[in-house]
Amino acid sequence: MICTIQDARLAAYFEGRHHHRHVESLMASPVFASGRGAVMLRLLHAAPHTENIDVAVNGMMIFRNVSYRELSSYVRLPGGSLQIAIFKTGSFRRPLFTAYVHVMPGGYYTIAAAGTARQLFPVSVSDHKAADPDIRSMRFVHLSPDAPALDLAVRNGPVLFADIPFAKASRHVALASQKIDLDIRAAGTNTVLLNVPKLQLEAGRHVNLFCLGFANGAPSLEVKEA
Repeated sequence: MICTIQDARLAAYFEGRHHHRHVESLMASPVFASGRGAVMLRLLHAAPHTENIDVAVNGMMIFRNVSYRELSSYVRLPGGSLQIAIFKTGSFRRPLFTAYVHVMPGGYYTIAAAGTARQLFPVSVSDHKAADPDIRSMRFVHLSPDAPALDLAVRNGPVLFADIPFAKASRHVALASQKIDLDIRAAGTNTVLLNVPKLQLEAGRHVNLFCLGFANGAPSLEVKEA
């Protein structure tokens, strides 16, 4: 389950009146009331073999009890430099990691908790939100901690994205096809690590393909579309 500041039950999750006042102050601020200078941010738990996590942004607990593979809805937050702290669910004394990411006001972002339980870190992806209803596009995000650099190719066709390293995202590519079969390959080879059949791309849709899991082990490679 994912809980965000948009969920009224979050107040009960915090301990003490200070945190409760902090959340109320945040929700009543001009940034959250009007959206001026704000970003839309969502969280993806992309670290296999890692327990459920709680995530604080700028000292405020925003996401709660997020399990592997879960993707939250977007939450409005102030733009600029954000401190991301990730905790094992229910344990707030020592974060698993703390890092800063910079986000531009008016943008949409996915923050992925990537890596493994031994070495977690955030990966920030700027989500493409173009207004043109006639365009469809796709981007590939490599979040498999043990996989080599990857290619994403049309099955029996051209390579769309070449040599994408771990924790990096490709550019967006516009596509004409509405339905497409894809292969994830070890970069520069014909070795197929995962088939992605019949990906549906509707007009006006801009898709991130997040490659999750292990190339050698469980949970195995998979693609999460968002």
